Amino acid sequence: MAPYQTKLFLNTQESGATKEYGVRQRALLNEHAFALAKAEITSWPGYAKTPLMQLDGLASALGVGSVVCKHEGFRFGIGSFKPTGPTYAMLAVLKGEIARATGIDTISTKDLVQRKYGQITGELVVAAATSGNHGRALAWGAQTFGCRAVLYMNDGVSAGREEAIVGYGGEVVRVPGAYDQAVQRMQQDAETKGYFVIGEQGTVSYPQIPTHIMQGYALVVDELVEQSVTPLTHLFVPGGGGILAAACCGYLWERFGGDGPRLIVVEPTMSSCLYESARLGRLTRVLEASSVMDGLVVEEPSAPALEMLGAGAFAFLTIPDEAAVDAMRQAVDPESGDPPAVIGDTGAAGWAGFLAAASDEGRRRQLGLTVDSRVAVVVTEGATDPTVYRRLTGKHPEQVMGAT
Repeated sequence: MAPYQTKLFLNTQESGATKEYGVRQRALLNEHAFALAKAEITSWPGYAKTPLMQLDGLASALGVGSVVCKHEGFRFGIGSFKPTGPTYAMLAVLKGEIARATGIDTISTKDLVQRKYGQITGELVVAAATSGNHGRALAWGAQTFGCRAVLYMNDGVSAGREEAIVGYGGEVVRVPGAYDQAVQRMQQDAETKGYFVIGEQGTVSYPQIPTHIMQGYALVVDELVEQSVTPLTHLFVPGGGGILAAACCGYLWERFGGDGPRLIVVEPTMSSCLYESARLGRLTRVLEASSVMDGLVVEEPSAPALEMLGAGAFAFLTIPDEAAVDAMRQAVDPESGDPPAVIGDTGAAGWAGFLAAASDEGRRRQLGLTVDSRVAVVVTEGATDPTVYRRLTGKHPEQVMGAT
């Protein structure tokens, strides 16, 4: 296989063994805050750990000691990792507004599920711009906990992803242009209509939303560590706005110090705000773009996420769309002995990043990938749009799942 055209930035600020997990990092994610998030999320109806797939065939083919895949396509039955973060942050807003209206400080999630405060929550609206998964998680959460969800999608997002959101009771507003135009329209409507924005930047009323999202997302890497038989040396995780990657970074850094796995953040070459921000040493906005990894097309990173990743991520890697499509197809027809897997176009980034790095001798040396490396990749979604999945892989997801 010829090497893919990639860009790699090795982070000179990376924590390593000599840098402590400090006050600024603990303000974003810490053991106590995560314990609260874990207790909350694992209490929700339908919670179960997502699977960790052993990929011995892929490890042998690419010359590393082992490869595992943390597959988030089964999270709460909605197809992606997103409920762990945005829905957790949304719940904090709902409880905050109930407390404001009633003066009651202790409000249980069970109260919301049973609609004890339905007259209040029924009037509350959460909003976000989305390429699919974030909006679906909020729509599911609104349906579960009793509020409304209005989601803004630019006109390039597929019809299947809109239908999925509507299927959970979400209200979709289509906006001409790119993702950034959807963000602008959402912010305008939120200001004039009193919506509560659940996103990566926080609001005046609820500035802690991004940190709540990060604390919820840390459940993904907590499960991964618990499920791993041997300690990992490398973790490939998708970028986007950066909060999932930051959650993985902070959790591993606090728990293992300099002995944790090297974190490699993977982004589309066409939209790589985290790579550019890390390279330039400051929060950097990139131009509007498009990619098959649509959910990672973000013009500007989350500031809290960049705070964590700029200090603790080992490397930032960009990959072309062809690598993501190849990863999706490889999962359909896996290496000898590996189980087939359904991974969506955005969800393929972590797998594709490993594929690109391990098949390039120069990148292998830079990242320290050897025959002894124990690698994990985070796959953030299944086939969240079966039509798009079938177009890219030639298979219907039901066919692939039937072979598992």
